[in-house]
Amino acid sequence: MKINHKKSKTIISVLATLGLSFTAITSVSAWGPERATFTMENPATYPTFNSITNNPTIGDERDFVRVGEIDAKVTDLKNEVEVVPGRQYLVYVYFHNNASSTFNDSAHNNSGVALRTRMATSFSTVLTPAEKGTITATITADNSNPLSVWDEAYMTTKTEKILMHYVPGSAKIYNDWKANGSVMPSSLFTSEGTLVGLNALNGVIPGCEEYHGVVSYVLQAEELGGSIDKAVSKDGIKFRESAILQPGEEATYQLTIVNTGDVALTNATVKDVLPEGLTLVPGSVTLRANDSTTEDPLSDNIFGAGYNLGTIGTGNTVYITYKVKAGDNFDCNGQELKNDATLTYDSNLESGEIKEDSTTITVRKEDGCEEPEPPLDNCETNPSLPECQEKNCKTNPEMEGCQELPNTGPLEIVMAIIVILGIGGGGYYLYRTRKTLNKVEKTAKGEKPAEKAEDKPEVKESEQITKDSSQKPDNMVK
Repeated sequence: MKINHKKSKTIISVLATLGLSFTAITSVSAWGPERATFTMENPATYPTFNSITNNPTIGDERDFVRVGEIDAKVTDLKNEVEVVPGRQYLVYVYFHNNASSTFNDSAHNNSGVALRTRMATSFSTVLTPAEKGTITATITADNSNPLSVWDEAYMTTKTEKILMHYVPGSAKIYNDWKANGSVMPSSLFTSEGTLVGLNALNGVIPGCEEYHGVVSYVLQAEELGGSIDKAVSKDGIKFRESAILQPGEEATYQLTIVNTGDVALTNATVKDVLPEGLTLVPGSVTLRANDSTTEDPLSDNIFGAGYNLGTIGTGNTVYITYKVKAGDNFDCNGQELKNDATLTYDSNLESGEIKEDSTTITVRKEDGCEEPEPPLDNCETNPSLPECQEKNCKTNPEMEGCQELPNTGPLEIVMAIIVILGIGGGGYYLYRTRKTLNKVEKTAKGEKPAEKAEDKPEVKESEQITKDSSQKPDNMVK
């Protein structure tokens, strides 16, 4: 195969400028059918598409469908992309007749030229987290072997539901010939497909790398979403999830319908079902759009087949209010009445979306009802219950810190005092303490304690000294 490097560089440069360049990416992709493969050095001898495994532009040509964000780098284009609502994504499809250029001339009856070459592509219009979306492309020629080849790329999302739609006029063909930049017709998205070509979209593709091309188009990701919220109020001002009515009283319901997505909700229909025991106040159903203060009367059909609101644009909110009246057949025990409301809507790509919400009204008779006997199984009404008593050492002696300290006899107490006083008070206090100890011991034994020194007549210190000095020992030196 003769490779025109100049033309190859030109197309790569053009595609890079438009964000359409291919890179050799190792991928895992579903493609088919199984077919003979070739290399750039050993091309096919007959027309066959995307079967070379070492193409310097994209690597393995069997993986010829890639996808990525429209402003992504070339290396980010791959077989799978996570889709985020509000963004655009580029899909591109590579085509290449792998026949050797040798078979393009009249000497070989132009046997290497593919005739009536067509491309068809499709994509998933709805994406959910539960299942991957697919982008599929098929290349077919009347005289190729096999007659057609196909490949897939994938789209995933973490958003509840995303709608994918084609950006009109974005499908174009890129090559190094006169057809470069041509807008592809809408038949590209049909099962039959549309013709591709070089100088014209006539389906004629000679064999050789210099005749390859790319078809690309842009997809817009948009979130499809709607919500309904139901609340109830006795005063018509403060709305809550539930309310309590007496028989014959009225309450106001409010339904809040919001387009939370990026596309208009079409055929939006709201339906409510009143439970037995509540009746609609005739003529009370009204509708208010967005932040308007004007309330328009609405048909009571909301409780029959439902009321069709038509189209709710992106970011718009609709409020529906109505009054109900509680019946008279309710006793003092009361009864809960659950009320369900549903919202269904379509879009230009999807139908059958359903959202729902509910509230509860409790109807209870109060007039003439006797006060129920207070329960006797709680501390408020029966404080004498054992579990209601204050827990202290008297009522719960087993509590921590409630045990008595060990009894200590008088002797042990005195000995403790001796130790303390002996350390801090000196010998005199030790002497006095011993005398006290003797007294305590004799008292404990029933003996009469010795007379206290304090009970004897006081002897003056000077007299005691004179007495002691008059008694001299015989051996005192004169």
